[in-house]
Amino acid sequence: MSVDAPAAPWWQRDLELHRQRDGRCPRCGTRKRCWPWATANAARVVARMTAGR
Repeated sequence: MSVDAPAAPWWQRDLELHRQRDGRCPRCGTRKRCWPWATANAARVVARMTAGR
C-alpha cells in the first residue's frame, strides 16, 4: 500500500498562479502584486511561524 504525500496548501498554489511575470500578475492582470498573491503570502508567513509549535 502506497501512502500519498499530503496535498500542497492552498497558498502554495495561489502564490504560483499569481506570481509576477513581466511586471504583472498573469491571472489578474494587475501591475505589481495583486491581493490574492498578498493573501497567499501572508498565509505562508503564518504557516512558517506556527510550524515549529
